[in-house]
Amino acid sequence: MDVLIIYQFCTFGGVERAVLNRVQSLKQSGLNIHVSMGYLNDSGALASFRNYIRAHGLSDHLSAFVFSSISNFDWHKYQLISVIDTPQVLDLLQQNNNVFVECHTTYHHNQQYLASLPKNIRGLLVPSVSLKEELITKFHHLPPIHIVPNPVPDVFYQDTPAGHGKVFEKRPLVYFARVDSLKNFDEALRIYSSTSQNDNIMYMIIGRGAGDPKLARILKKKKLLEKTLLRDQIPFDQAPYLTQLVRRHRGIFLSPSKGESFGLSAAEFMAARVPVLLSDIPAHRELVENDERFLYPLGNVNMATKKISQLMKNWDEMSMIITSYAHKFRGETFLSAWMDFLTNVQMKDHLTK
Repeated sequence: MDVLIIYQFCTFGGVERAVLNRVQSLKQSGLNIHVSMGYLNDSGALASFRNYIRAHGLSDHLSAFVFSSISNFDWHKYQLISVIDTPQVLDLLQQNNNVFVECHTTYHHNQQYLASLPKNIRGLLVPSVSLKEELITKFHHLPPIHIVPNPVPDVFYQDTPAGHGKVFEKRPLVYFARVDSLKNFDEALRIYSSTSQNDNIMYMIIGRGAGDPKLARILKKKKLLEKTLLRDQIPFDQAPYLTQLVRRHRGIFLSPSKGESFGLSAAEFMAARVPVLLSDIPAHRELVENDERFLYPLGNVNMATKKISQLMKNWDEMSMIITSYAHKFRGETFLSAWMDFLTNVQMKDHLTK
């Protein structure tokens, strides 16, 4: 089965990591599926994306390219076409009867194309129950919605290799996301400031925007810069290392996000047995199975600070609990949902072609 996934731009973001994780699960399953990832633009991550494909033996299952001429592209090579939040190509596909749309965004303005999808769209794929419920509330006359969760590869669940000791003297509180308003970076800074008197804590800020000199100046003004590691982006291969590094230092993952379609970064840290503190939004609540110990009310910095202290104090117990919630992210869950989706849309027979 040949699958084409279309996305606007190739970044070091959640969509790319979700696709890589998905294809690794498909490879392990032995299903006859090849995924072609077609981008409208390379935003600097395509080389890293391709390097990951080669390094992990995925070349027979995944390829990636930038469209040279999308208007003249041969769509008929593919049994299934999935368009991830790239509405500008939908008009070109109106004659195809195998087109699905995937929504992975919670930015309100980026969701508005769902209000007027072409009639040939056979279904809408989302990674979580919470996003399905959100879209049903916001938009009328949507096509059938299928939940296909993001898998987390086995490498995130593995123990740290022997001999890899500590790098830092302090315990990291990690922000791993874009530095923007939806991810609620300003609140992360307030939480950092509220914990700054704890000499055992350091901060990691990793994601698009972290390398902006303005941020360094802000951190310096708040007297946080000397305790903070800044990385603008990391290659796809480095995400498992990051989670293992934080685990070895008995750290915490922090997400004050105002909206998530799934929460893949949180899921990856959970799989690595790292306790998380997440804003109390539907997607995060779904990840931690409504366990209040890992949630705090948006805007309540005092509560977040108290919960970070409790997670640090009871790190071993919290690590065991969060690990129990992470089993649902394994590839088997995704594969079951993927097969259910293909069965429901009567495309399962294409797996033998």
